Amino acid sequence: MSKTSACDMSVYTSVSTGRGVVSCDWFTLSCKLAHVWDGKPLQAGNGWQCLQMTSTAVWGQRWFVMDADGNKVATLLFSPRTPKIPPETANVQIANRFLYYDDFRGTCDKVLDILPMAICGLNRVDLCCDFEMTRELWHTYMLLAKKDARLKGLGESVVWWKHIPKGQKGDGQGLEEIPNQINWGGKDSTFKWKVYYKWLELETAPPEEKKPWIQEMWRRMGFDARSVWRVEVSITGTNGLRTLDNERIAPFQWFEDRVRLFSDIYADKFVVRRKQGHKDRRNDEVLPFLEVNGWKSIKHALPSSSREGSDPEKRLTCKLWAELLNGDVQCNRPLVDLLKNNMRELLQRPSNVWVLQRMFNVTMADIVNVLENDMPSKTLNVSPSGARPDLLVT
Repeated sequence: MSKTSACDMSVYTSVSTGRGVVSCDWFTLSCKLAHVWDGKPLQAGNGWQCLQMTSTAVWGQRWFVMDADGNKVATLLFSPRTPKIPPETANVQIANRFLYYDDFRGTCDKVLDILPMAICGLNRVDLCCDFEMTRELWHTYMLLAKKDARLKGLGESVVWWKHIPKGQKGDGQGLEEIPNQINWGGKDSTFKWKVYYKWLELETAPPEEKKPWIQEMWRRMGFDARSVWRVEVSITGTNGLRTLDNERIAPFQWFEDRVRLFSDIYADKFVVRRKQGHKDRRNDEVLPFLEVNGWKSIKHALPSSSREGSDPEKRLTCKLWAELLNGDVQCNRPLVDLLKNNMRELLQRPSNVWVLQRMFNVTMADIVNVLENDMPSKTLNVSPSGARPDLLVT
């Protein structure tokens, strides 16, 4: 299939809100422990737990901090394996879910209390802007994808192509190939950029990676979710960055002042120019993309009161549903009754209903039908594997 600029409403919208929302999507602190770990199991208050996980190639100790619902709050990495890293060094990575709520700072403080440590800086921070793709933006994006345009001061881009269903609702009218992601920046670059189809990433993710908090943010912004894309910059070496007044940017300032920082970095670095062959490339035409100046006043964090749901429960809900639809399981009446009882308990939580509907493309009436009838697979036309026909990708 040829890589063309043809596109329908499944990728961009004809009526956009004209707004974007800036978020922090990755936040890893560099810390120094008060002393080398003494080998005692880590303990966390607030009803949280610390789970010791397998080590990595760099870190001898890797621990997950979990909340009372089994959601990962943070990852603690310490006890470096290499002598090149001081033995008191530790990294604290806050889980994605907790980057989108207004109690972020309080969450960090609770995590940092688990081990006595001091913050030295940021190991990595990702700032991003979610926006609705429009026909005009798509034209510029396709020029970048076909390498007829470039970003100022950055090397050649890497383009990822993917097949998606044609039509607004995946109506089965064939597939088209789109550039669903473009990356810029090498391994050692301070700023690494990418533009990608965020809606598609979330829709094709497994249940524990659906990130409903992001889609809740889109709903509050009035976005057409299926048309939402993301511009993201991943920043390392933040200790070496300064403001125009030569002031250091404090670690938590990257989160608290994320709208201004993203806008300033975007305006300076993400400049799209058409490739026109001028000897002085500064004479190449500047192409429009995001109007970040119009979005500097937007600062978004979901209220912590809206945070609800358990990732392990969502994963288990989908697994139990798939088993209920298997013919051999349906032949075992006591097992069916056991699974249905567990499903009824899990579906008391709205977030578990939400992920079941998204993963299996079912309605609430379908779910009730399965739980109330003896032979659910004969009355429900879904795949036991959970694959959605409108999300087919190759």
